[in-house]
Amino acid sequence: TYDDGPNPPHTQAMLELLAQQGVTATFFLKGRNVEAFPETVEAVAQAGHEIGNHSYSHRPMLSLSKSAMREELVRTGDSIEKVLGQRPVLFRPPYGLQGPGLKMALAELGMPSILMSSHGVDWEETDPALIAKKVLESIEPGSIILLHDGHGDVAEPTAQQSRAPSVAATGIVIEELKSRGYRFVTVSE
Repeated sequence: TYDDGPNPPHTQAMLELLAQQGVTATFFLKGRNVEAFPETVEAVAQAGHEIGNHSYSHRPMLSLSKSAMREELVRTGDSIEKVLGQRPVLFRPPYGLQGPGLKMALAELGMPSILMSSHGVDWEETDPALIAKKVLESIEPGSIILLHDGHGDVAEPTAQQSRAPSVAATGIVIEELKSRGYRFVTVSE
């Protein structure tokens, strides 16, 4: 799974790598970025990847009222539906933080919360080999890997920094896990 996008050109680079490898993934999109880059959202969907909701502004859900959480979810769902003609079903909370208020808001909207079981700490680490090593250390059947194609803590969508290390790490992870007999599927699959 990939969070915080879309982030051209890094989302596009990720799409090209995934296509070359024959891998489908789930992209949890930030609403603010969906509005800024609708053509990239379309490219993700057209490539056959699953799209999920990752809130509008990427604020920690625990810091918001239930109604504000719900607004973050609805606004992002509306933005994605405007581009693709359908609402996302899945939600991943920013920072993986969730509490009772978020769980109630998600239940009202009929959306499951999807966390992760493996990540490469690519929000801190910039060496692709070390990002991949972190991911590979905790893999087991059914793992949900978290990497990033965008930046959650950037308010201005065009101010996102490079996610090239995450793209390169994805290539390493795919090659290694394929050699171990793993296959890649979307979260819904």
